[in-house]
Amino acid sequence: MTTILEFMSEDHDRLDNKIKMYSAEKLVNIEQANGIFLFFKRELERHITWEEDILFPIFERKSGIKDDGPTSVMRIEHIQIKNHLQKIKEKLHAKIIQNPCKEEVALFKMLESHNEKEENILYPGIDNLTSEQEKKQIIKQMSENK
Repeated sequence: MTTILEFMSEDHDRLDNKIKMYSAEKLVNIEQANGIFLFFKRELERHITWEEDILFPIFERKSGIKDDGPTSVMRIEHIQIKNHLQKIKEKLHAKIIQNPCKEEVALFKMLESHNEKEENILYPGIDNLTSEQEKKQIIKQMSENK
């Protein structure tokens, strides 16, 4: 992969597939679904860490846009995403199964909108602001944190 957009979009697709697996499995085997969800949650939180610790600072430094820019909106959305994840985890722990539960619907809608903003604004912005060498280094740094 040569761009941030490619690397992160592929991770979005991987995460989307994992949450779809969870949604299907929760109606069949709650224990299996719980494991899939916990894996998804951990991986999504790692993805958020890549953004907040690596990508956002690069975008803010190179663009000069911080407080009212896309990264400030995305940080707020990350908090909301984490809240939805926690509520779903609590329902799973209590074995409260609804298809779909309101937290899942809210999470899916938020992720769809959030990912679209990242893939159309943030990631291309970072790709435009960084050299090929910088992109390689960024991707390497994120890959080492898998």
